[in-house]
Amino acid sequence: MSLQLPRKRTILAWHRWMGFASALFLLVLSVTGLLLNHTERLGLDDITIRNSMILDRYGMAAGNEITAYRIHESNTIAHLDGQLFYNGEPLIQASAPIDIIKDGITTVVATADALIYFTPDGQLIEKVSNSQLPYATLSAVGITARGKAVLVAESGAWTADENWLEFQKYDGGYNVIPMLQIELDDDAAQKILDNFQGGGVSLYRVLLDLHSGRLFGWGGRTLMDLSAVAIILLITSGIGGWLRKSRRSTAQPTN
Repeated sequence: MSLQLPRKRTILAWHRWMGFASALFLLVLSVTGLLLNHTERLGLDDITIRNSMILDRYGMAAGNEITAYRIHESNTIAHLDGQLFYNGEPLIQASAPIDIIKDGITTVVATADALIYFTPDGQLIEKVSNSQLPYATLSAVGITARGKAVLVAESGAWTADENWLEFQKYDGGYNVIPMLQIELDDDAAQKILDNFQGGGVSLYRVLLDLHSGRLFGWGGRTLMDLSAVAIILLITSGIGGWLRKSRRSTAQPTN
């Protein structure tokens, strides 16, 4: 009898703390389940979440500032987190521009790992990676005295033909003039953010991922799984305790 009492107290304490620990997760499951069950009535698909913390969980939050440059007098090229934008519209995935070269009807955005060709109205023509170019990594773009662009790398310098299809080794002089950044107005910057984030995330998707724990990655899923296991143990142990108590009550002789 003396051994059973400490054991009973241990089981009761374990049962109590497990109940406290799983109560929050059970509340989250219940509330999100109720909301998801009435998705159409509540219009959860039509509500967009733009919170930076939520967007970050989906890889849609901008982690860096927008860098923008003037081109063709009134147009802009902007870069944000590995993506180029022309007048706020997505152009292509690319690293930050080293220089923008305006050569006839072709405009070339030179980055460390590629040359990107597009038309003056922002239509993408082609992206040429460094594996197709005579250098490994571009470090700068220079200008000759005659206004010819020079592609500068550690292994040397090159100039391109008028169609930017062939490249010749260049040993002459050139000057490197850094690009001038411009400040975008609030509307232009917001347009880029909207295009980068794709309009945000629907409340339905956030609630669904919160319900399953996926909103917090593998850690959230693991916690939800452990909470489900804890609730199962609580229910089974509670029913088991009630049955044992019921049997003892039934087995006791009546006067």
